[in-house]
Amino acid sequence: MYMKRRKHSKEFKLQVVKEALEVGNKALVARRYELSPNLVQRWVKAYEEGKLYTCNMKS
Repeated sequence: MYMKRRKHSKEFKLQVVKEALEVGNKALVARRYELSPNLVQRWVKAYEEGKLYTCNMKS
């Protein structure tokens, strides 16, 4: 038995990253969305490196 791998949209990832940065607690945000804290950390790191945004959403 295995868990099905979920595919998250870029918009969802950006929403989670924005919330994690605003709240300052990645683990709390991860729990809120039932995600792994490590996954949220990877998304935040990718965002900070400019690898997780769309042209119209970069600030």
